[in-house]
Amino acid sequence: MGAENWENVRMRRLNHALSWAGLVGKTNVLWEDDGVTTAEPAVHLATSADVARHAGVSRSTVSAILNGNGSRFSPETRQRVQDSADALDYKPSIAGRSLVSGRSDTIVVLVANVAFAAHLQDAVDAVMKQTSQLGGNVVIRLASDTVRATADAVAALRPLAVVDFGVLTSEERDWLEQRGTVIVPDRDPDPAAPRDGGITALQAAALLEHHPQILWFAGSADGPRDPFPADRFKALQSVCAQEGLPEPRSVTVTVTPESGSAALAQILDGPLPAGVACYNDGVALAILAAARDCGVEIPATLAIVGVDNSPFGQLWTPSLTTIDTDLLGMVDLIAVALRARLGKSEPDVQVRHGAFSLIRRETA
Repeated sequence: MGAENWENVRMRRLNHALSWAGLVGKTNVLWEDDGVTTAEPAVHLATSADVARHAGVSRSTVSAILNGNGSRFSPETRQRVQDSADALDYKPSIAGRSLVSGRSDTIVVLVANVAFAAHLQDAVDAVMKQTSQLGGNVVIRLASDTVRATADAVAALRPLAVVDFGVLTSEERDWLEQRGTVIVPDRDPDPAAPRDGGITALQAAALLEHHPQILWFAGSADGPRDPFPADRFKALQSVCAQEGLPEPRSVTVTVTPESGSAALAQILDGPLPAGVACYNDGVALAILAAARDCGVEIPATLAIVGVDNSPFGQLWTPSLTTIDTDLLGMVDLIAVALRARLGKSEPDVQVRHGAFSLIRRETA
């Protein structure tokens, strides 16, 4: 697929992901004049005054309760206001709250400027669902060429909060937080902790069971702005040092037969048996396809572990050992942390425990 076609596909995926939470009502076209279409709401949009009349309370009471500041009111009053708001399909005014707070109601999901992982759309949908009661809209912001440029762009949005999927450095995160930006998830208190969340350690543990002479990191050539490969390779270096193995080597792969074959040739030219920790399942499958064509024994000669737990790895023979990233579980925990940081009550959701886990199949 050419670069232009891939960009079109990527933008279509991005446009699909950009959904606005908390919008109510529809519009009907009334007339067109000089190419301009005028529309009016097809339904009456409830106001705080409507909710106050319905609940039998004042507008200030409605405002306090629905903006998360209703602790001084009785549980019965809070429930009555919430029930009235639900019955009238009332949504607080984003513009009004922004004027008061000095911040927009936008929740920014910050992701690396790379091809989306298989489950990222599900994760974004979950962020939208779990933050809808905050009255915010959720948008994806792709990382810029530099981390500082990304931080500047986020600061200019004056967002309600930022969900950072590993893009910001500690310095840029500190800079944003000093300006009042709420950022989740919380950082690991140990500055020496690997920034990959433990993915590489899980991959390495599975690979080491096959007693490799050397470990490789197979990165993706499709994401030059991606911050994760450097973190993953650094984590692999730590594993090799702890296990007394030589310094790991790296290879970059485009998900094509030619690139997979070139990467495999590099790996086979080194010590064997070898273990390969792949950036994602696509990279792993490109190498596996080349290994099949060359008759390389998997996992005896070459053990391979991917990341993402995509369905394609299950269909391959031998089936791909991979890491499940459980993005939905991570979002559950992030949503709880976000609501706590914003002083909101806990959402009525079943929280899964977000963690990476090894899915053991046949390649390691």
